[in-house]
Amino acid sequence: MISDPQHATHQHSPLPPVENWGPCGQPCDHPCEQPCDEKTAAQSLWANWLKASLFNTLDVCFDDVYREPKKILIVGGCRQMDLAQHIALLLPAADITLVDPEEAVTQKAKEEICCRFKFVASPLEALPFEADEFDLTIAHNFMAYPQEWTKALSEIGRVTCGNLFLSTHRPLLWSIARRFHSICRAMTELGFVLPKRLPETFDLLTHLHLYAKIKTKLAPFPWTVYMAQMRPDRQERLTLAS
Repeated sequence: MISDPQHATHQHSPLPPVENWGPCGQPCDHPCEQPCDEKTAAQSLWANWLKASLFNTLDVCFDDVYREPKKILIVGGCRQMDLAQHIALLLPAADITLVDPEEAVTQKAKEEICCRFKFVASPLEALPFEADEFDLTIAHNFMAYPQEWTKALSEIGRVTCGNLFLSTHRPLLWSIARRFHSICRAMTELGFVLPKRLPETFDLLTHLHLYAKIKTKLAPFPWTVYMAQMRPDRQERLTLAS
């Protein structure tokens, strides 16, 4: 017998709360109350602003690169495709390699992107490249990728013979950004992941100075960027540090 739907009583289980996921892979620290169209528009504005800020920083840093690089390594480039494509347009003759520690991320990027790049899945602590193989290494949002950052930085020093573009996030500014849904979504769209840890600035600079001489320091939101030139004697320093 079919019951009358007008007189039937239904017990509805409560809907699960909606969570707002940020670039760290965790729920954001704020409610999401904007209409979808407004969120999308705001997200696009933030994404464009973040890209413009980063690309302008790259342009300033590249003023210190006196010889056009022939081989470029981009750490995390399989996630930060806007950055990788910008470099490809800026330096069309360069041989560009994208490296990521996760095989699945590398494979996904390889399937979605044209053959302009080489794709390598490898832990940063043991890069499968020869010494001095790259004229330029770009390690934007560097601390998001290695398990042991000192070993990873040493490996970057080993395979890079020219210049290094390295950035680390600023925790205070990142925590502020996470309170705004549109910024979180924009950063996720651009492939920026929240690093699990950040060493003391003194420790980072001490280690970086072993292998490179910092030429430029800039602060695009929400990172600190160092443009450095690799030292000619860094291989000896690497041997002593290891």
